[in-house]
Order: sequence, then C-alpha cells, then structure tokens
Amino acid sequence: MMKRSIRKMFHPAGEKDSGPYDGVILHSESSTSIQEDPQLIFKLIQEGNVCRIRSFIMKNPSSLMGRDDSEATPLHYASKYGHLELMLMIINETCDEGLNAVDNKGSTPLHWAVQKNQLDSVKVLLSRGADPNILSYYRLSPLHLAVHLHHNSIVEALVENSATDINLEGDLGNTPIMQACYKDNSEALLILLNHDAKLCKRNKIGCFPIHMTAFAGSLKCMDIVLKKGEEFGFSIEDHINFTDNEKSSPLHVAVQNGRLEIVKACIGYGAKIDLKQIDNATPLHFAASQGATEIVKFMVSSYTGDKKIVDLPDGNNETPLHKSCLFDHVDLAEYLISMEANIDSVDNELRTPLLLATSCSSWKIVNLLLENGTDVKLTDNYGRNFLHLTVLQPGGLKNIREEFLHREDIKSLVSDEDADGCTPLHYACRHGVPNSVNNLLGLNVSLYSKSKNKRSALHFAAFYGRFNTCERLLRFVPDATLLNDADEKGMTPLHLAAENGHDRIVFLLLKKGALLLSDYRGWTALHYAAFGGYTRTIKVLLDTSIALIDKPDKEKNTALHLAGREGHFKAVGLLLETGAAITLNAVEASFVHEAIRGGRKDVVFTAIHSERWEEVLVTFSDTSTSFTCPILEMVNYLPEGLKNLLDRCMIESSADRKSWDYFVSYLQPYMPYVNMLRYFLTCDEFRHEVPENDPTMEVQLWKQKNRLKDLSSVMQKQHELIKLIIQKMEIVSEADDEDQEDSFQHTKPMKQKLECKESKWDCVVKAVKCRR
Repeated sequence: MMKRSIRKMFHPAGEKDSGPYDGVILHSESSTSIQEDPQLIFKLIQEGNVCRIRSFIMKNPSSLMGRDDSEATPLHYASKYGHLELMLMIINETCDEGLNAVDNKGSTPLHWAVQKNQLDSVKVLLSRGADPNILSYYRLSPLHLAVHLHHNSIVEALVENSATDINLEGDLGNTPIMQACYKDNSEALLILLNHDAKLCKRNKIGCFPIHMTAFAGSLKCMDIVLKKGEEFGFSIEDHINFTDNEKSSPLHVAVQNGRLEIVKACIGYGAKIDLKQIDNATPLHFAASQGATEIVKFMVSSYTGDKKIVDLPDGNNETPLHKSCLFDHVDLAEYLISMEANIDSVDNELRTPLLLATSCSSWKIVNLLLENGTDVKLTDNYGRNFLHLTVLQPGGLKNIREEFLHREDIKSLVSDEDADGCTPLHYACRHGVPNSVNNLLGLNVSLYSKSKNKRSALHFAAFYGRFNTCERLLRFVPDATLLNDADEKGMTPLHLAAENGHDRIVFLLLKKGALLLSDYRGWTALHYAAFGGYTRTIKVLLDTSIALIDKPDKEKNTALHLAGREGHFKAVGLLLETGAAITLNAVEASFVHEAIRGGRKDVVFTAIHSERWEEVLVTFSDTSTSFTCPILEMVNYLPEGLKNLLDRCMIESSADRKSWDYFVSYLQPYMPYVNMLRYFLTCDEFRHEVPENDPTMEVQLWKQKNRLKDLSSVMQKQHELIKLIIQKMEIVSEADDEDQEDSFQHTKPMKQKLECKESKWDCVVKAVKCRR
C-alpha cells in the first residue's frame, strides 16, 4: 500500500519527465537496503537528485523513519535543503509523525528550515501543522532563531501563523522582542510590535527590552521601544529609567557597553545619572571604574541635580575618584581633581584615594595625588598609612618620585605604627622587600622600634625567613643588643628562626653573636628546632654548642622530649646519635613515654632500633604512678611497638633457614620478659555486687558459685596465654637433646611455622590486644 502511494506521488496523472535520465534507477542504489547503509538516504537528500531518491525510497520505504548520527530525520534534511516535493511525500507517508521530531540538540525540522532561511520549507511545515513553539536545548524557538539570524521574511511567516506564541520565553526568559532588541533587528521588532507582542515584560533577571537596546547599542530599536511604550502609557522619561532586579537602569547597562553615543542617547531621553543600584553604585561609578573619561566628562557636564556629582559615594562610600584609582586611570583622576573632587574622602574601610591607589599599585595616580597635596598622614581601619602599603608592593618606594621622599611629612611616616604597633620597616621585613628596606634605612628609621608584642624588625625578618633582609639589618647594628632582644614571650630572633626551621638565618645570627638564651618557658632555640623537627637547624645549633642538647625547660623537658612528643623520628634519631641524655621530666616521663602515649610509632621504632635501645627501655621511675616501664607502656598503649621490640631481641644464626644447623636465640632474656609475664599474670577478679548482709543460704551459695566460675575463667585465660608465650619464646638450637626420631618430627613443623611468619610475635600482639 505504501509503495503504491509513493508511486502516485512521484507520477501524478499527466506529468511528463523533465529530462532524459529522470526516472532512471541506478542498480547499485536500488539494490542497496536500508540495513546495509542506513545513512544513504541522507546522502541522497543532500545531493538533491529527486530521481535517485525516488528509486531508493521505493525499494526502502522504511528509510523515511531513519535517523542519522545527530538523531535527525530525512524530514530535517529535506527542510534544510528546501526539497518541498520530498517534504510533502515524507509527511504524507509518515502520517505527520516526523513533523515535530527533534535531533540531539532539540531542534525540529522547522528549526533546520529557519537556520538555512528556507521560507518555503517553513510555510510547508506550518501548513501541515508543525509546532512553532518547541524550544531547542539552547532554549530557542524557531521565532527566536529567525529574529536572531535576521531572517525577517520567516519572522513574518511565523507571527502570521495562529499557533505561534509571539511572547514565548526562551533562555533567561527572553521573548522574541528582547531577542530583536539584543540583536539590533529593528525590522523584526516592528513586525512583532505590529502583531501585538508584549513590550513591557521582564525576563528572569528583571530586564526589559529597553535594557537590551542599551546593552546592544541599538539606537534605532531604543527609539522604537520608547515611542511604542509611550503609546502604551509609559512616558519616555519613566521608561528610560526602568530598573532590573539589581536596580540597574538602561544607563548602567549602556556604560558597560562603553559606547559614548548610546550613553548620550540615554541621557538625552532623560536617564538619571545619579540613579543607584542595590549597592548604591551610579552609572558614573561604572564609567569611572572603566576609565571611560569621555563618558564621565559628558555625565558630569550633563548633570543638573543639586548634589556634588564628582563626590557621589556608592555602597562602599567610594567616590568616582576612588574608582579611577583601581586601575590607574590617571587621565580620569586628573579630570576629577580638576572638577574639585575631594582627594581625601574615605570609604567604609577608611581608605583615601591615596591609600587605595597605593594598595592597587596605581603609581601614576599616587604621584598625582601627592603632587596635589593629599593628606599623607591619614590611615585605614588597620592604622596603616600610605608608606605601610607602599613597602608591600613590588618595587616599593622606588615607585615614588624622589622629590616626594625628601618631604618632611613623608619622612615622619617611617616611625608611624599601625594597629599592631608595626612600622613600615616591620612590613618590609615581613615580606622581604629588599629595596624598600634599603630605602627605609636611608630615611633614618629606628631599628629598635617594636610592635605591640615587642618584636623588632629583625624579629620579623627572622620569623619569615628573610635572609637577605636580616643581612641588611645586621649591617646597621652597632652591637648585639638587637640580636638578643626578646619579645613579650622572651623569644629572641634566634628563637623565631629556629622555630620555623630557617637554618641559614640561625647560622647567620649565631655568627653575628646571638646568645643561646632561654625564653620565659625555659625553651632554648634547640627546643624550638626539635619541636618542629628541623634536623638541619638542630645540627647548626649543636655544632655551635653541644651543651644545649640536655638543657631542660621549666618542666624538665629536653629537646629529646619535645621531638618524641611531636613524632619527629628523624630529630629523635639525630639527638640519640649525638648523645642526648635520656632523662625524666617533671611528670617522670622519658621521651619514649611521651611517644608511646601519643601513638608516635615512628619515634618508638627509631628508639628500639637505635644503638641505645636498652638504655631507653630501662629509663623509668619505679615509684611513678603515671608512667611505668616502657615495655608495659607498649603493652597498654602501643602493641605494635612491643612486636617491634620482640623482633629486635631475636638473633638468627647465619646458617640457611632450611638447614638443620639453623637456630634462633634471644638477647638478654631477663630484661623485658619478666615484666611482661608479670603483667599477663596480674588479673583482677570480677565480682558481682550482692547484698553483704543477706543471711539466706541461697544467696551465700550463689556468691560462692559465681566466685568459682570467675576464678575458673580467669585461670583458664592465664593458662592459655602462658602456654602461648612459652611456645613463642622456645629456642630452637643445636643444644637440644639427642637427634631422635621424635625430636625431628617435633622440630620440623616448628621450624616451618617460624619461617612462614613475618614476625615471630604476631600472636603475642594479638593476645595483648584481646587482653586489652
């Protein structure tokens, strides 16, 4: 049935062939099925040879419902290339199913026809019932797309179709009218307005079509919109001052466009120059931020209000002069100053234009403001003057003209302190700006001025690791007073350098005569280096004075205690190797106690594998109630350390593991194991609470029964643990009894069992964990 209708369409009554080869069927194409080449139908439609398409479709009628790689149908292609005959045939044979089919971008055949400006294809599709209100994945309807591409004949065809929604919202809620204004398509705008499209409608961000004309710089569309709005009862002055969700007017938007003519047009229609956004920014602030000098000049000259427009503040209390400082728009700043703008106005952070320009490295404006007499003594809300901010910028004081640096009012700023008591020299030392340090030193700044926490410039340089700055400062130091000067915590520059691991600065300070003093806690520079685990700094300090190694603080902690507590195993290894004494602190804990309680495995392992491991394990107080033998501490708090220790005690013979001469022995069996066994054999009995004064026989029998049950359970557990420990501590050696058959049978599986385990004490560790 389908083949018959196709033939009737291609061969209507009375129709003659238009060429000698029309109707010729190519054998290769007619014999190709849709299964063999599903894309062939699309290739043929692109070529546009109706006869070849006819022959193929008659052989493969199902190809009309095919899809290409972009999910487009043959109707998409026929609409795109304007093959009206094919379009009608496809629509008839598919029962209108493909009229609104979408590709992988959400586009219908109508979108494809609009894209290629195929007016006849659009008319055919609309006449056959294609939906003109389908939005693509880009939120564009065919009408939006036609307006966007300036295909205005198609725009007219679409709006004349009764099914078309001419106010359909697309991306961001933009209607076709907004699209016309945005693309400066005045012809499409008139077509839409003549068909009663809504003019004063907002999109999702609150913009009206008038905003779109201002942003696009479309003067013709702006004029059309304003005049049409006047017909709807909106005066031109009100219309040109419509605001969006951010209270931005078309003039705000026009300034962003940056075109002077559109700004002039807005102001000519009555746009308010001092109209403020939500953040109180006016169009003048926008123009000043962009450095649009001509726009600013036109605005200032056009303003007729009673305010001083050049000093108008925004939400942050910044004036247009502040805005010009952001990006060093010196020509604009010069114009504003000539218009008597206040050069010392302050924003919400108490920043004057000079302070803001300095923090933004706008050096042209900085020098301009200094030349025009700005007050250099004003400070921001952190108490910083412009010299504080200058030394923080690249180049520092080199950006200021030499003549200004010799002014007395600027020279006096070098000793001014901010809210933390820091001078510009402190700032320069903190950030390591060598040129600024040199320039400040040339201004006779005092090296002994201190911040609120009593830190000098040398303290800052040492703390932040500014080696070159330290060298420069020390050149100007006549004695060692500054070197050994302490802050509010009693810390000298040497302490601060050691605390942060700046070994080069530590060496420099020691070379210059820094003393190895203690702070108010009793910490030396070595304590701070050990606390941070800085091994290079530790070496520098010990090379200078080995006596530091065992010096305790007020809590009797040595550097070794602090390194162990913080888990710095390399520092612990270095200190042990150097000969640090293993002492107890005020709470009777050694460094290994601190490490065990803190879970510092690496420190414990380092101590166990050091040459002084026996000394480490026997250093404890018998009378301490807090810290016991390190072995028992490991049992309680770090079983992994106990496993490592037991492996450390084991000695294997040099013989091959598979040899009968292989044996294992243990170092000093009297040392840790007795204590461990005593621990395992010590167990509290769990008693059930019952009334002591109950005289009944049942209660007494119940108490005795539970006691026997508890004792039995405890004894059984102790027995199993003792058996396990004795089994694991059994020594396999050549000193056994005679090699009888029974002993061989016993020894071989024992040896295999020992070989298959990574550690001989895994089971002991598991037992300890179960016990805990």
